[in-house]
Amino acid sequence: MYRLMGSLIMAALLCLSVTQTAQAEDSPNKFGIQLGGGYGIYDMGDVELGVDYLLQNVDGGVATREDGGIMGNLALIYRPGKHQIWEIGYNPLFDVENLVEFKSGDSAATGQLLMHANEFYAKAGVTTDLAKRLQLALGLGVAYYNCEMQIQDEFNGRFYYDAVGRAFGLIGTVGLELGLSKRVGLFLTGGGRWANAANFSYESSPGNRTSVPVLGGTRAMEVNLSGGFAQAGFRFYFDPLTKPVDFTR
Repeated sequence: MYRLMGSLIMAALLCLSVTQTAQAEDSPNKFGIQLGGGYGIYDMGDVELGVDYLLQNVDGGVATREDGGIMGNLALIYRPGKHQIWEIGYNPLFDVENLVEFKSGDSAATGQLLMHANEFYAKAGVTTDLAKRLQLALGLGVAYYNCEMQIQDEFNGRFYYDAVGRAFGLIGTVGLELGLSKRVGLFLTGGGRWANAANFSYESSPGNRTSVPVLGGTRAMEVNLSGGFAQAGFRFYFDPLTKPVDFTR
């Protein structure tokens, strides 16, 4: 995994170094802000096993399974050249709830596995012109994930609140940007992420954190965030970071 990550990053950096030979007039040196949102799907890992375990604990229980949810996007972008783009951003991965419910007369019980995560990423990309105002972009980056789980098992009286796991991963994207004006662009991106959140722990008592086991087992729980996603939004460009020095003055 780490060897693959290194190879992909080196390939992206090589592509970027080639574009540095562009003429000065092709280097806009633009920076800006990217705002958007989208939808992502996830492997979910041990969450699926947890739902199956809860169903085994109750006769007649009904499961609602989810493996995707909406996501936001906020990023800083920098374009040092006509065919280069750098992006540092944050994607909130909103709630994905898997639920098991049981009702019989006046009695009811619920089992819930609720996941959400924060994705912080840095990505390098290369672009090419498809039309006068339309560009195709390929991007590759690394990401850090802070994944939170809330597990309520009313069938067995087991509760884990604010359980946190972490992971590093890779993201890859392919996208289009349509220039609406000199300072505004509309983007559409699709891609995938590879990350597996592990080492989940919760505060079992004040100041004491305890590992979270997979439901129905003893090994540590894992939530696989790998999967595809799609995003859309706007890019707002501003003046160059630095202006050329006039040596004739």
